[in-house]
Amino acid sequence: MPGEAMPITPVQIAWGDYSTLSTVFDLADCLMQQWPGPTDGDGYLTALMVCGAVLAGSEDDVPEDARVAFIEAAYEAGLSVMGDDDGPDF
Repeated sequence: MPGEAMPITPVQIAWGDYSTLSTVFDLADCLMQQWPGPTDGDGYLTALMVCGAVLAGSEDDVPEDARVAFIEAAYEAGLSVMGDDDGPDF
């Protein structure tokens, strides 16, 4: 199943501008091509692995798991995530 067919609840992140990501493919692309933070943190690596597993058709991970892992990586990198009620309180 192509990444575009794996919708998630949209994630809006801010790093200078706002970007809205609405598929697992978008999340993975952001992590691999556009990530503005460090790429050696546990949250980043976990998000990359979960996105990869979902895109590969893993039965253990679903698209929303990738979303949750991505949001954790974004917080780890100090990025703002809009509309996430479960985020840290600053």
